[in-house]
Amino acid sequence: MEFALVLQELLGRRRALTIGAVVALLAATMSVYRIEGFGLGARGLQHSSASTEVFVDSHSSVLGNTTEAIEPLQARATAYANFMASPAMLALVGRRAGIAGDRLYAAGPVDTLVPRVVEEPTAVVRNVQISGEAAPYRLNFSNDPNLPTIGIAAQAPNTRQAIDLANAAAWALQSYVAKLQAENDIPASSRVVIRQLGSATGGVSDAGVSKAVAFLVFVAVLLVWCVGMLLFARFRESWRIAASLGASSAGRAGAAKAATSTNGKAHTGNGKAPAGKAAVARQIARESSAKRRTDVGRP
Repeated sequence: MEFALVLQELLGRRRALTIGAVVALLAATMSVYRIEGFGLGARGLQHSSASTEVFVDSHSSVLGNTTEAIEPLQARATAYANFMASPAMLALVGRRAGIAGDRLYAAGPVDTLVPRVVEEPTAVVRNVQISGEAAPYRLNFSNDPNLPTIGIAAQAPNTRQAIDLANAAAWALQSYVAKLQAENDIPASSRVVIRQLGSATGGVSDAGVSKAVAFLVFVAVLLVWCVGMLLFARFRESWRIAASLGASSAGRAGAAKAATSTNGKAHTGNGKAPAGKAAVARQIARESSAKRRTDVGRP
């Protein structure tokens, strides 16, 4: 019953309710978009991700050569996975993907024997704080303890960039290791070969997060607006009643004062009336006496 009364009161103030709906809509829009010049740009609440995998192999490939042990390659894969999160590798990845290396966030795998390498440049933090971007460029590297493989997971504002970033990471490791071995004249039979196990694939992650955030902001702002409307209406009504009571009290006090003043004047007038009549009678008597004397004195 009370809810119905509140709803009826709100519907009775349709103009204010419409303004509140417009304000809530603007707030919801600005929660998922930001002003960029004369237009709107997405705040990056949703992002895309892509992944690929590389295999740390020998020149003759342990997959087809039973005489080679796979354990040394497993340890090497763990070392490579942590090394890929270093600034030098990120700069190489960034050049390949067309992204500045200092805009990349990267984290290597957790291993009890190898310290975890995490590189989070200040440029990323500054970019998030200034632009509000919630999905900067990220790379995460993992390794399988039973296989000499490195998993590469990339995150970027859109799918194309995420795929390019993952492929760039695989290429950067291949290029770096091959260049290092060539500079040190490592025999071909002793070289490590980095094989990418297929091109990266990806898609949009959290596609519905923007709509969910916008809806929640709209509901919250409209609810606050409605509560404010009710409180303002109650306050205005209380103010009007208080003003009316004050005016009524002042009117009653003025009427009482006027009545008191009128009664006082009436009493004063009645007291003076007899004195006035006596004076008139005395004056008439004097005039009559003077006239008689005048008449007696005539011949």
